[in-house]
Amino acid sequence: MDLLGVRTVPFLARRNYVFELDHMVLWSVLAGLLEGQFAAVVVARTFHGSESQIAVATATPTAANLFSLVWGLLCVGRPKIRLATAFATGCILCAGAVAAIPPSPAGTYWFIAQVAAAQALLGGMVTVRSAIWRSNYPREIRGRITARLQSVRFVIGVATTLAAARLADHNPATYIVVYPVAAVCGAASLWMLTRIRIRGEGRELRRKRPPDGNAIAPPTAIGEEPDSVTFREDLEPRLLEPYSLTALLSPGHVLGKMYSVLRDDRRYLKYCVAQMFTGLANLMTISIVVAVITRDLAPGDAGGFWISLVLLDALPKLVMLGSLSRWGRIFDQLGVLGMRELNLLCWTASVTFGMLGDIVTLDPGRTGPGMFLLAVGFFVLRGLATGLGQGGGAVAWNIGHLHFARPEDAEVYMGIHVSLTGLRGLVAPVAGMWLWRLFGWPVWLLAIAFSIVSFYLYSSMAKDEQALR
Repeated sequence: MDLLGVRTVPFLARRNYVFELDHMVLWSVLAGLLEGQFAAVVVARTFHGSESQIAVATATPTAANLFSLVWGLLCVGRPKIRLATAFATGCILCAGAVAAIPPSPAGTYWFIAQVAAAQALLGGMVTVRSAIWRSNYPREIRGRITARLQSVRFVIGVATTLAAARLADHNPATYIVVYPVAAVCGAASLWMLTRIRIRGEGRELRRKRPPDGNAIAPPTAIGEEPDSVTFREDLEPRLLEPYSLTALLSPGHVLGKMYSVLRDDRRYLKYCVAQMFTGLANLMTISIVVAVITRDLAPGDAGGFWISLVLLDALPKLVMLGSLSRWGRIFDQLGVLGMRELNLLCWTASVTFGMLGDIVTLDPGRTGPGMFLLAVGFFVLRGLATGLGQGGGAVAWNIGHLHFARPEDAEVYMGIHVSLTGLRGLVAPVAGMWLWRLFGWPVWLLAIAFSIVSFYLYSSMAKDEQALR
C-alpha cells in the first residue's frame, strides 16, 4: 500500500522524496512542539504568565519568521543541505537547553526567549526547505508533494503535542523533559537530511559573475518553467552572487533588497499586502483565544492542558491534515490566487466563530453547563474552520511565492514573504490583546474587516491575471 504516493513521484525525484519523508518523521516531533501553541499554554498554565506574556508567547512562532529574509538571502548561491543542517543543529541546541529553565516567574522570560530562538532557527529550515522543493520537484505535482510532506509533519506534530499535554496535566513542569526528548529526535533526523541531493545545485554553485558585472540567469530544472505568468525571455537576468555575511548583518542592506524586489515586482507587492491583511485578521485573535480558553473556559481543570491543546492546536491540525490532499489538488488546478480566495473564506469563518465563543465565554451573566457547552461548540467550530484554513495555508504558504519568483530569486522571495509573516506575527497578537482589553469582543469585527479587504485584493489579482492569458 502506497499511502504517501511514493510511486506517483517522478523517478528522478523519488529518492529525494523518500529521504525527505524519513527525515520528516523524526524532525516533526521537535517541530510540532515549536510551531504550535504548546509553549503559550505552558506559559499560561505552568508559569501562570500575565496576559502580556501569553500574547508574546503566542506571537513568537510567527514573529520568529522575521529573520527569514536574512535566511533567504543567506541561501542564495550556498549549499542548501549544509544550511539546513546548520539551522537544524541550532534549533536542536536551543530546544534542548529548555531543560535548564526552572518553573519560576523569572524562568518565564527565559523560557519565552529560549523557545523564540529555536523558532527563529526553525524559520531558517522552512526557508531552505522551500528552495529544496523548488529544485527537486516538478511544478505540476509540487502542490501534492508538499501536501504529503506536510501531512507527515502535522500527524506526528499533533500526536507529540497531545502526548506532551497529557504529561503536563500530571506534572506542569514536564516541559523540562519534553523539549530535550524532542531535541534528541530532531538530532536523529539529521542523518536522513544529509542524504538528500539538490538537483542542479552543482551548476548553480559553479557559476561565477562575469567580468562585466552581469550574471547569466541559471537554467531551470529539467522540465521546469518559470512559475510567474509574466516571465519574459528578454528580462535582464539577475545576479546570483552569494551575499556576504557582512551584508547580511546590515539591516540597511537586507531591507534595501526587500524594497528593491517589491518595487520592481508590483504583482508580488500586491500579493504580500493581501497576505498581510489575511495574517492580521487571524493573528490578532490568536492570543485572545489562548487567554479565553486557558483562563475562562477551563480554569484550574485537571485536564486543562489537554483541553486547551485540543481546541487550540490538535483539532485544527487534524482537520488540516484531512484537507491537505484536497488543497494540494486545488493549488495545482487553480493556482495560488484562486486557492487563496477559497482559503480566505475558511479563515473568515474561523474569526466569526471565535468571536461568538468569546462573547459567550466572557459574559459573566451567562453561566451554567448549557452556556459552557455553547462556548465549547463555538470554539470547536472555530477549530474546524481554522484547520481548513491552515490546510490551504500549509500548501500556499510554502510554495505560493514561486508563482511570482524567477528560479534564481526563489529563496529571496520566500525570505521576503516569511519575514513579512514574522512582522505581523510580532505585532498582531500583542496589538490584538491590547485592543481586546480596551474594547472587548468588538475587536473581532476589525479582524473580519481585514479578511474582506484581503479577499478583494486576491480577487482583483486573479481577474488581472485572467485578462493577461
